[in-house]
Amino acid sequence: MHQVRYFLAAARLLNFTRAALECNVSQPALTKAVQKLEEEFGGPLFRRERARTHLTELGKAMLPHLQRTFDAAQAARQLAREMERADVAPLSIGISRIVPDHGFAPIFRNLQAVLHGVEIGVTSGSDAELVEMAMAGALDVVVVALPADVPDRFENWRLYEDAFCIATTCDHTLATSATVTAAELESESWIDLSGDGCEALASYAATQGAMIEVRHQAQHCGIVRQLVLGGLGCGWLPRRLLPEMLTASPVRIPGAEIAVAVASVAGRRRSVAADAFLRACRTLAWDAAWVEGAEPAAAGRTAGAPAIAGGYRTDAPGGPRADA
Repeated sequence: MHQVRYFLAAARLLNFTRAALECNVSQPALTKAVQKLEEEFGGPLFRRERARTHLTELGKAMLPHLQRTFDAAQAARQLAREMERADVAPLSIGISRIVPDHGFAPIFRNLQAVLHGVEIGVTSGSDAELVEMAMAGALDVVVVALPADVPDRFENWRLYEDAFCIATTCDHTLATSATVTAAELESESWIDLSGDGCEALASYAATQGAMIEVRHQAQHCGIVRQLVLGGLGCGWLPRRLLPEMLTASPVRIPGAEIAVAVASVAGRRRSVAADAFLRACRTLAWDAAWVEGAEPAAAGRTAGAPAIAGGYRTDAPGGPRADA
């Protein structure tokens, strides 16, 4: 890059002696550097005369390109120095709205400890929206439920597994029933959170000769809770996201399982902050984070039901285990 710097100085001053003084090198050293550039480009960049020095046509053509190259290199160096000092560490994260927020506090705390200048932007959305944004370069990393058709360049690491469930009030017939009939599926109004129209539930209903009516949509599990408590239907939520005052029906729907992962686009250079976030996500004990971060919703359980924290048994022998 020093050759480019010498060339730019000589092109601006049109005097090799003055350019060498500005660059703090000897004139022979500057001349030699320019000659190396001329060898690379296959022609002279300057026409040197006794009184004056001029840029050749090749030199004029190369000047804007070399200026942009030099400016970009300087900007990159400055950014690297700032990130080394942790002055600036931007990080754009996408977190699916079907992923509970338990567990992220220690990750963010760790980022702040190692990168004092971290600047975090968090975007919430559906899994499909966030994957598309990541592929387009709008997000550095995402935490999503992996789609069935994962893009080829989507590098991911699984964090935990979950499953969607029918979320309802404790006095609803489906709150204690282990089966659901085609008639019940069709007569109920359904509330969608993930943005896929309760796809797994709809697919299961179709195998039973039924068609569900997804009448309501929400962007937050708290709103799903309000809609359910308001008597507008049953929610379709991941078990770990089940909000307070709602209960998960014992009905198990085939194909409702999901794998939540942290991911980024392969082949794209990740920032220091993005790498730190990925490492923190991969090392966190997510199951423990859900148990510690979620309070059992006593009002949402039937009498005698086991204590559930974020979809996990807290009264099971030997400690918490998946609610089966």
